[in-house]
Amino acid sequence: MLDITEVRIKRIEKGNFLGYASICIADSIVIKEIKLFKGKEGRYIIMPGQRIKGQDRIRNFAYPIKEDIRLEILQKILEEYDKETK
Repeated sequence: MLDITEVRIKRIEKGNFLGYASICIADSIVIKEIKLFKGKEGRYIIMPGQRIKGQDRIRNFAYPIKEDIRLEILQKILEEYDKETK
């Protein structure tokens, strides 16, 4: 289990794009510009990355290797996003 100590949301809400999130892990590491989207099968995240020059793809800077960690990050982001909605 990941020790996510803080989540911040920047709402944008344009079409399926809901906004950006940043998370702090163990009060030591921050990952910014995690994109939050609304899809046909629910909400999902895209980790921060940069478009590769001359190619039509993006390389992520930071990303979870295990699916359960990705789901944990998503859940924490959704909790904060939903809390700000109320």
